[in-house]
Amino acid sequence: MQKTRNPLIFVIQDNVVYKDLILGYLKSKKYQNVRTFNNGEECLKDLKANPDLIVLDYNFDGMSGLELMRKVKEEHPETDFIFLSGQNDLEVAVKLIKVGAADYIVKNERSPYNLVKSIDALVEQSKQEKVKKGFKIGVVGFFMVLFLIIMIIILLTIFLDDFTM
Repeated sequence: MQKTRNPLIFVIQDNVVYKDLILGYLKSKKYQNVRTFNNGEECLKDLKANPDLIVLDYNFDGMSGLELMRKVKEEHPETDFIFLSGQNDLEVAVKLIKVGAADYIVKNERSPYNLVKSIDALVEQSKQEKVKKGFKIGVVGFFMVLFLIIMIIILLTIFLDDFTM
């Protein structure tokens, strides 16, 4: 996930009532940058927007959720995926996570809550990765500066010894 402050979330859901439920719940929990689609083809047309997260069903008309994820990952490997499906199949969930999905949530009365919890975890994980990357850059930078200072001291010592002789 690239943006942690206001991530762009695509929700693909063919059930209008459920789509509105998810959209309303996400917006009530601080996720305002959400776009909804009825199917994968609509989503693919808007990929230039570079979504941070795509929430989708495993089965919907047209291409499957897995097919869509593979297509999107080709162009946008940094995009995360959360599957929100009525299919309570452990094998499918494991398969999707193995090929790159961040989470698999079974649709039920707690799924909007679980979705936000999963998104929050992805955002936190992204923040942690950015902090680690910044720390690594800082440590490398510190040792580069230290190395340069030592080299300058050594060179000054050599040149100053030549002038004093």
